[in-house]
Amino acid sequence: MEVDPYVLMGEEAEKAQPGCEGLIYLPYLMGERTPHLDPYGKGVFFGISARHNKRDMLRSVMEGVGYSLKDGLEIIKEMDIDAKEVRASGGGGKSPLWRQIQADLYNCEVITTNSTEGPALGVAILAGVYPSVAAACERVIKTVTSQKPINQNIELYNKYYEVYKKLYPALKDQFKVVAEIISK
Repeated sequence: MEVDPYVLMGEEAEKAQPGCEGLIYLPYLMGERTPHLDPYGKGVFFGISARHNKRDMLRSVMEGVGYSLKDGLEIIKEMDIDAKEVRASGGGGKSPLWRQIQADLYNCEVITTNSTEGPALGVAILAGVYPSVAAACERVIKTVTSQKPINQNIELYNKYYEVYKKLYPALKDQFKVVAEIISK
């Protein structure tokens, strides 16, 4: 039986230290949409040095996507919505490491549920079989896994997130310059 390559990458990334000794990845492989609406944004490994290895790069990609998702969570918080937990699903939700990285980055519990079919389940819940949406969710949706944040990682990731947030503004103009060079 063939092993899922994402499982192998996760196993390697787990051997790297949180924060990857200063290696920060910007995951803008197809431009960026949230919070920067910029079709010219590109992926960047920032802080790479000779001491970094494949494990660091793999984990920094996972952390970089987590930082990007935290950008979206910060927008939700600015709207005075208190997120007490995050629910992970899909491919990334299968990785205990990625869920832990997210729990540490967001400083809240990250869970998976018994349903992998979110849209279909949502339609079923809204069909009116239960007296309310809350009652339906209480009855149908169950927690399968839970990652709580690790305090020492929260502090470390907060420091790196401050750097991460400053990288896009610092590189924004250069993304467009490179796009113009490519298009000629």
